[in-house]
Amino acid sequence: MARRSQTGNPEELRLKLVELLQDLPERLRTGTVGEQVSSLVEANLHLRALGASIGASLAPEEAGSGRARLLAYLRHQVGHIVHTDELMIVAGIGDYPRRIRELRADHGWPIISGLAVRDMRADAAATEKRSRGAEQVTKMVAEEYLLIENTCDQDAIGRWEQAVAIRDQSPDVKSAVLTYLKRAHGKRVTAEELRYVAGNSSTWPAAVRALRAEGWAIASKDAGSTDLPWGLYVLQSAKRG
Repeated sequence: MARRSQTGNPEELRLKLVELLQDLPERLRTGTVGEQVSSLVEANLHLRALGASIGASLAPEEAGSGRARLLAYLRHQVGHIVHTDELMIVAGIGDYPRRIRELRADHGWPIISGLAVRDMRADAAATEKRSRGAEQVTKMVAEEYLLIENTCDQDAIGRWEQAVAIRDQSPDVKSAVLTYLKRAHGKRVTAEELRYVAGNSSTWPAAVRALRAEGWAIASKDAGSTDLPWGLYVLQSAKRG
């Protein structure tokens, strides 16, 4: 089981870390292999504790919760791309991907990953279509995350609960995406939700395009809806024609 980082006074932890790092060259030069590794472990634990303590300062009421520290940091960086290295530091836990999934599915926070963005970027490239307003976001890589808005969507919790059944009962990706959007008619749905209901298939953006071509009014920033943050989709009306 991975060890959780302990939190404490950031300044005290910083001073202790500085002390350890100052002694480290001599320990590495004269110590046995076991002593050298132990010195590195001690420095690493203090570094992790310092990072978790910084995260705890953003969530003082739930300082002992890695998930709370992670969410507090994402909210502090809302609208900005965050790398997994940052999340590991402030969360102080190794299972942060699971905590992110919980924040999405169990609490309704609109967090998208670089994987969903990669799918959108590939689809835009394939269609030679440049997404409007996505200059920075489309630079995301698989190891990065973005909290789109600083608000949780309670309706999203129910949608995530239905997603597996919709995915498993649909004959193809387009049908799954359409069924999901129809059940969320008029609601803001994240790219991450569409990717998930599509079985993590990279073809979900193509499915959205195909549905638009059939007459379904699906709004998003890349389709010209400037009032929507990038990465959100809304089925505005039923199929036309």
